[in-house]
Amino acid sequence: MVIILIKKNIKNDKTKNLLSNQKGMALLTTLIFVFILVTFGVALLTMTSNDIKLSALQRDSTEAFYIAEAGIDKALWYLNTLEDNGGKGLDWRTNIYAEGYIRESYPAGSTNYYQITVMDDDDPDPDIEQIIITSRGVVSDGNKVYGSRKIEVKAKKAISPSPGLVYNYAVATVSTEEKLTFKKNIQIDGDVHSNGDISLASGVTNITGEATASGETNAYDTGSVKYATQMYPKIDFEYYKGLAIANGTYYGDSKDFSTPEKIAGIHFIEGNVKIKGNDVLNIIEGGAIFATGTITVTATPTINRTQTPGYDNPLAIIAKGNITLNAVFNIEGVIQTEGKLTLSTKSSISSINGAVIAYNGILDGGLPGIDISYDPNLSVENIIGTGIEIYKIISWQEID
Repeated sequence: MVIILIKKNIKNDKTKNLLSNQKGMALLTTLIFVFILVTFGVALLTMTSNDIKLSALQRDSTEAFYIAEAGIDKALWYLNTLEDNGGKGLDWRTNIYAEGYIRESYPAGSTNYYQITVMDDDDPDPDIEQIIITSRGVVSDGNKVYGSRKIEVKAKKAISPSPGLVYNYAVATVSTEEKLTFKKNIQIDGDVHSNGDISLASGVTNITGEATASGETNAYDTGSVKYATQMYPKIDFEYYKGLAIANGTYYGDSKDFSTPEKIAGIHFIEGNVKIKGNDVLNIIEGGAIFATGTITVTATPTINRTQTPGYDNPLAIIAKGNITLNAVFNIEGVIQTEGKLTLSTKSSISSINGAVIAYNGILDGGLPGIDISYDPNLSVENIIGTGIEIYKIISWQEID
């Protein structure tokens, strides 16, 4: 019995000694601590590496965005700059290329680039000429792409003021393919230019200034000399529409002016204009008629327009469509159309003191004759609401 108790005491002592033995704890503690430090270090390195990668991605993405914006700017420059000045002109589209786009390094000589497309808008507002420009900016080392962003803008034609672009011809036409034709009794005191041909068809035409053409002309014996295509001020119809709306003289549809009638101020017609009757239509106090359609005369009215001292804008009869004045007219100011101009007179001599600008035109003096005198004040005056035609951004978005 005593022996059994002794053995039990010996076992209990060994168990106590084993549990109370501290040998190896320091090593275990050290290993745990080192493991924690290594884990923390690896996590820190991973976080730092991820932050570096994210920063690089953000940097490359931002750089790609700015490259895409540079591509939009370059596309607009190409569109709004004449070919003679290194641009491509308003009619340029990228579907002329096999790829359907152009690609240029940015900055020049680098492996980064923008890729531009310029195309007509398939669903534009019918009243405006609208295009879509896309630009994809890419950050690359020549093999691998590190960043890519794409921007799409819509742009429409607008008028931008252009210092120095003035009315400097008594009669001028824009078309390079259509003729400017003079018939019968025409007297012009000033210079004449056509971007196409000039034809003296019949009768007597006296031009006291120069008659030049980018095509052919029999107005003078110019031989083989070809004159440069000329630019003329374009009308900002939206600007004058705004003035008419503010003044309560905006018409949302076609309008007839029945003589005798007096009109003052800017009258803007969204459509066609007919000047009817056999009496007198007076456009007074610096007034003007603007039409997005045509302006035509029926019957045999007399049309007068005077330039008053209190109103210095010389624009008088302006249209996007054809202008046909088969009447007696005495007009101070500018007659301008983006279409065909037909001037003919009845019963007595008609006169214009200012300038005449058209896409193409026929001036027929008939038996009475037409006298056109250039107003030299137009050669130094930049008329508000006129300028050069450009594309202007109307919407912007980033796309995938």
